[in-house]
Amino acid sequence: MIFKLSWKNFKGQFLNYLVYFVSMTFAVVVYYCFSAITYNRSLANRVGQEIHINGAMNLGGILVVIMILGFMFAANHFFLLKRRKEIGLYHLIGMKKRQISLLFFTETLVLGAVSLITGLFLGVIFSKLFSMILAKAMFLQVESLFFISIPSMIQTSVVFVFMLLAVSIRSTWLIYLYQVTNLLKTESKQISELDRFSKIKAVLGVLGVLMIGLGYLLSYNVVRFATFLMKTKIGFAGFLIAPLIILVICVIGTYLFFKYTMFLTVRLFAKNKFNYYRHLNMVAIGNTKLHVTRVSSTLFAVTIFIAIALGMIGGAASFYTIGMNSVNIIAPNDYIVAEEDFGKLMATIKAEPDTSVASSVKLDYKLTGSKYSLKIGQDDSENDVSPVNILALSNYREFQKYNPYLKNIELKKPNDLVVLDSILNTFDGFIRYGSEFIFSENITFHISDVRPDYLGQDLLRYNFPTVIMTDEQYDNIDSGLIYSVYAINVESKNEEALSNNVAETIKPQWITPIYYKYQWNDGKIEGYMSKKSREPEKRETQVYSPSDEQEYWKLNYTNRFSDLRYKRREMGLFIYVAMFLGILALIITGSILMLHQFSEAEREKERYDLLKKIGISEKEIIKLVYQQNSIIFFPPMIIGVLHASFAIYVFSKIITSSGYWLAYLACGLLILVYLAYYFLTSAIYTRIVRGKD
Repeated sequence: MIFKLSWKNFKGQFLNYLVYFVSMTFAVVVYYCFSAITYNRSLANRVGQEIHINGAMNLGGILVVIMILGFMFAANHFFLLKRRKEIGLYHLIGMKKRQISLLFFTETLVLGAVSLITGLFLGVIFSKLFSMILAKAMFLQVESLFFISIPSMIQTSVVFVFMLLAVSIRSTWLIYLYQVTNLLKTESKQISELDRFSKIKAVLGVLGVLMIGLGYLLSYNVVRFATFLMKTKIGFAGFLIAPLIILVICVIGTYLFFKYTMFLTVRLFAKNKFNYYRHLNMVAIGNTKLHVTRVSSTLFAVTIFIAIALGMIGGAASFYTIGMNSVNIIAPNDYIVAEEDFGKLMATIKAEPDTSVASSVKLDYKLTGSKYSLKIGQDDSENDVSPVNILALSNYREFQKYNPYLKNIELKKPNDLVVLDSILNTFDGFIRYGSEFIFSENITFHISDVRPDYLGQDLLRYNFPTVIMTDEQYDNIDSGLIYSVYAINVESKNEEALSNNVAETIKPQWITPIYYKYQWNDGKIEGYMSKKSREPEKRETQVYSPSDEQEYWKLNYTNRFSDLRYKRREMGLFIYVAMFLGILALIITGSILMLHQFSEAEREKERYDLLKKIGISEKEIIKLVYQQNSIIFFPPMIIGVLHASFAIYVFSKIITSSGYWLAYLACGLLILVYLAYYFLTSAIYTRIVRGKD
């Protein structure tokens, strides 16, 4: 009997189960492919030990489980609500709660098993496609990517069986909690509660809009807001806390919006008698009140999911461009090497077949003490006395010929200089230098421009700001230390082999420490810089203060090929995981809204039949259906896109990148996806209320 009822119910709920089946199957495919990649030895060996591909795939799998478990709970909730009268009738005819629970358990288990088997079958088929996408994203050359992973199939099965059991237990628990009277009268109770709207709820409705607006206002002024927090006891942590505060405000505002603001808006619209009695507005308002009451929590969750999904897709694309640009910053040339290892590098290049030096530039830096003013955010300027790197203008222009990322520098006055700071490569607009630099010789220079630093890895230059000045003034600076690095471009038929040989010959390490102690006293810089410590006794005690001698080291070389390879693999893996998780999140959120509306369509069949009997045309009914579905689909879509857009704006003010347009493109794609869900749901909704298959 149980199995006959299950089969009958399945045929009656086929459309709902079809949406559930498609979403579940796609989730199984994604989870299996993520898991299978961790067992693909040929792919893992090609990636190497520097990229933790297993950790990324496992994290992606965990997020898939969390998303699909939330979807299963939501879908199961809709199924129970839709069939509450059916459950009540089962009670009235004498079925026990354990029998009803077994009925739902059987349906959930069978549908889940079919989704699992189908998903595993498709996962095995498409695992090569997933692996090819990952290989392309990470710029890997792998001969064979087809791989059937038995451990992954077992792991996927165990995880999804666990989720099915969790959903079944929840269904059983809800069925045991329900009373027959509630199951048969839940809807009438909800309708009777619609008119109970207190002043407190009205205030909360207004507060929801105000909080969302406040969140957007703070997002637009995130730099000022972060600076304000940094002036408090929070300190520099305010820079990180500011986005979190904005996030919390927007989340709370979103919850209040869907819980109270939408209902308040409908009630205010109903008070306009002229519009209320026009056409079918009276029916539409009544239905909208009921829909908003039923689905407010779901719309809130869907909106947050949309914002997260857009953050995953758009953020991944933006961070990919940031990552690739970081290679141009750190390694604009094939190799940049300290003078101490220059001979080893040239010997390795000469020993490599079909390899020659295309260009070689020697950069002579002077490291000397300087006083300058630095302003972080909107905070007050602070005077800093520390070493700076000095490079002559002619040396810069010589390097510019072989470094495509360097822009022209013109120094109009003898005492002009240009500051190059690596912080501006990423956090453009967040720091500001003052108007002048004062060096140890008490020579004052005017800052004519401040630019991002594309001279290569700043750790090769002791990680201090670099300034460009005229050759004459460069020669006038006598204090401090002089050191050199070489920037080299090569032509090679096998760049990977050359890069590996160089990595074997020259190991990355910290070299040539410097010791300095500077302070501003009586209008001049006092102190020293040395290759040997002048306070060795203090260094042994390991107790330091800002006024003590400071120690700095520098790196010995950078390798563009290895840096580019690592960054491509790291960013490729990141964008791969984020892309599929984002797509899955969009499918899940759209499916949840679709399932909810199908459930509403079944419940409102009688109302639409009544409208047809009193003479309402089919065209007006279809218009009403599309109007009501727009209330469900459009607010989450619009607010989710707005949340994501302002989040992207916050990132753009903190982290500089030319790839944020990809994030906004993701927002446009989401709108298209949700419009497709909206029109498809409305079309099927119309057929359901018209009594068609």
